[in-house]
Amino acid sequence: TLTLLGTMCLWSGLMKIASNLSLIDKFCKMLNPIINFLFPDLKKNEKIKKEISMNMTANILGLGNAATPLGLKAMSSMQKDKKDTLSDSMLMFILINTASIQIIPTTVLAIRKSLGSENSTGILVPVWGATILAAVAGIIIAKLLIKRK
Repeated sequence: TLTLLGTMCLWSGLMKIASNLSLIDKFCKMLNPIINFLFPDLKKNEKIKKEISMNMTANILGLGNAATPLGLKAMSSMQKDKKDTLSDSMLMFILINTASIQIIPTTVLAIRKSLGSENSTGILVPVWGATILAAVAGIIIAKLLIKRK
């Protein structure tokens, strides 16, 4: 638990520092074309796009616990008048979060390290492959189904 907590504190602190140095804003601008493609009906809503990109940034860095409140905030902002209906953007956001492309899966690495794994980083390439394939397959299927609607 202490190892996991220490890792989460480290990455949460680094995210805070990155935010203060406006690195998050730069990363959000880099993600902007992807977000515009995935969420075409949100092109004019900069607030929601920033919330989505912050969530995606946290997920890419493997900060699942830090990404959760950001994701809830973005989902809440996307929710319109109908509280019981999901929009296309909300469904795409759920898909992106479920696939959760991660460069550094910090939680899994911390757990493997705390359990004495000799090669805790040996899972990186399979994690990259699995999450990228899941995201691409999900996005293709979602885009096809959204167009049929």
